Amino acid sequence: MSTPDYWVTVCASCRCASCWHGILFCDNAAMAGTVDVKASELRKEGNESESYFSRMALMRQCGDVREVES
Repeated sequence: MSTPDYWVTVCASCRCASCWHGILFCDNAAMAGTVDVKASELRKEGNESESYFSRMALMRQCGDVREVES
């Protein structure tokens, strides 16, 4: 059985949670805005370590995890 997917808010320019969370800003961070992406999509893209958007990291940075409804 697979793990339920969840939403991650990321920088709209670089699609990294670390940028949105202020850890590693990209060149366009100031004007980029944000988008919500499924964690499974971010894993496939491989733009950053999952440690930046894991459930534990989201709880630490945002205080919650938003599940994707089936």
